[in-house]
Amino acid sequence: MSDRTQAERAEYERIRALFSSVDENQLALVDGAIWEAARLRTELDGLHAVVAKSGLVKVDPANPSRQKELPVSKLLPKVRAGYTNIIFKLAKVLGATITEDDLGMDDYE
Repeated sequence: MSDRTQAERAEYERIRALFSSVDENQLALVDGAIWEAARLRTELDGLHAVVAKSGLVKVDPANPSRQKELPVSKLLPKVRAGYTNIIFKLAKVLGATITEDDLGMDDYE
């Protein structure tokens, strides 16, 4: 099993644990959405690692006013929004209350 697959599985289990009080049949209905949320979260982790190495903007050392936005800076908000959207939809469908802490997004803000 690759690291990414292990990371996705761990995130999948974390998300399912948020809904531990929900009926298993209801969870089975949204299993694909839970997996997608897990994939998006691990993708965010990967993007965050890229940002840690490259930053969001490339600055010309000879002329700091010349800057170039890196592709990761455009991708991060989209993936973050997709992840947040799925989690809140899961919470609505499954009738659970999700707090900002449950999202685990502190590293991305």
